[in-house]
Amino acid sequence: MTELSPAEIELLEEFREELAPRHVSEMFYTTTLPAELVTLLYKLIDEKLAAADGLPAAVRKSLKEVS
Repeated sequence: MTELSPAEIELLEEFREELAPRHVSEMFYTTTLPAELVTLLYKLIDEKLAAADGLPAAVRKSLKEVS
């Protein structure tokens, strides 16, 4: 699993706090994400999906194309 730096953990915690009210209310949400956060989220999602068994190949392929 990816080791996160203290700065990355802080970035994710801030993002979680920003998302929390929208998650609870199930409200539509559009935002602009900083490149640093996008890169971190991509790495974490890619790692999580790679560890999951039975993931459709099309999903793995499309995620690789995004990077």
